[in-house]
Amino acid sequence: MMEVQPWVFHVQAYPQESFGHFLGRFRRVNYLSIKTLAEHLGIRYEWVAAWEVPSRRRNPTELQLIALSKLVSISPQQLQQMLPPQQLHLATRLCPVCYIEAPVHQAKWQRAGIDVCDRHQLPLLSACSACGTGFRTPALWDNRECEYCGLLFEEMTVG
Repeated sequence: MMEVQPWVFHVQAYPQESFGHFLGRFRRVNYLSIKTLAEHLGIRYEWVAAWEVPSRRRNPTELQLIALSKLVSISPQQLQQMLPPQQLHLATRLCPVCYIEAPVHQAKWQRAGIDVCDRHQLPLLSACSACGTGFRTPALWDNRECEYCGLLFEEMTVG
């Protein structure tokens, strides 16, 4: 009898990684659209789409986290820790020095009232330091660069 291989490519979650960024990376690695991921979870695609955009304020339910956990092989508790903070800064932000250390969007960068990186004591950027274009939703960060001018996130300067 032939052994059936799983179709899912597993994606390692980084410490502090935001939920939307992780979900975007998982979908890209597995060539999944939002609609296809929703079908695998047995939920409406609008809900999955909203998960990737923190400002929409729709987080997965406990049961949805369990279903997603089984698909992505990450515990529901770890997924819960990745969810956006309650008090949310709406514009996507990043610390370019943190990004050099781990190329992922961190959930803590989106906390309202926090404007400085707690590790590097640098202001969090909400736009490209070269052209001023605001950052895309982290789920769409596939090229690690400004979508307008192409400057890499890790090359952006704070100042």
